[in-house]
Amino acid sequence: MEKSNRTVKRALDILELLRNEDRPLTCKEIAQLLDVPLTSAFDITRTLLQEDYLEYAAPTSKAYVLGVKCFEIGMGYMKRLNVVQIAEPYAERLMKISNSTCFVAGIYKHQIIYLSKIEAPTSVHTSAVLGARRYMYSTGLGKAILACYPNEKVAEIFGKSEIKPFTEYTIVSLDKLYEDLEQTHKRGFSIDDREGNTDVYCVAAPIRDHTDQPVAAISVAMLYSMRTDALVASISKEICEAALAISRKMGYTGSLY
Repeated sequence: MEKSNRTVKRALDILELLRNEDRPLTCKEIAQLLDVPLTSAFDITRTLLQEDYLEYAAPTSKAYVLGVKCFEIGMGYMKRLNVVQIAEPYAERLMKISNSTCFVAGIYKHQIIYLSKIEAPTSVHTSAVLGARRYMYSTGLGKAILACYPNEKVAEIFGKSEIKPFTEYTIVSLDKLYEDLEQTHKRGFSIDDREGNTDVYCVAAPIRDHTDQPVAAISVAMLYSMRTDALVASISKEICEAALAISRKMGYTGSLY
């Protein structure tokens, strides 16, 4: 492994910590949570503050939150992902016709990363936020992507994941995952049947680019209590059409599976 710069690594760890926290953190709390010397945490946070990567939570506060520069960098990354610009109009339409939350997620190593989230006023509200990552095996978005891969790659990704039951319905066996992905092939779309959240049912389809490879996926998440066979049939048809239309704009010429 290549040697990393300790100060830069600590600065990145601080930004990552604050991204994942739901509250502002003081320098002392940052040092304790990351197990770094307080003097190092102070020097790094002061520099990040001066460069607008951090800011105080309030004028009289000494607790930190992420600053505007982090937002600017995130937006720069989003602009580079052409798939988001192409997919969002379709996601908006899916949200309106389904009255449900619509997601677009990309691929980050062996996980999915949420790139867009469009919520209907009365739809299910999930904890997934932009930039959050999830394992592929336990999400409709992830399984839509996995179904594009040969079994060898599915096994590789599964092996790199932290396998655990998020609910009683989570698939935690590779053989069961293979069976589920085979069903995805036959249907043309993936299903997350309360596998990550017992209240949520998702339908998803992959987005491919000009190299024929999956680069993202799009999904609709509804309350399980609102699910009916007719609704699933209607939404799955719409989402497959949307995913294929987005893929066409990405230069893909085949079918989803």
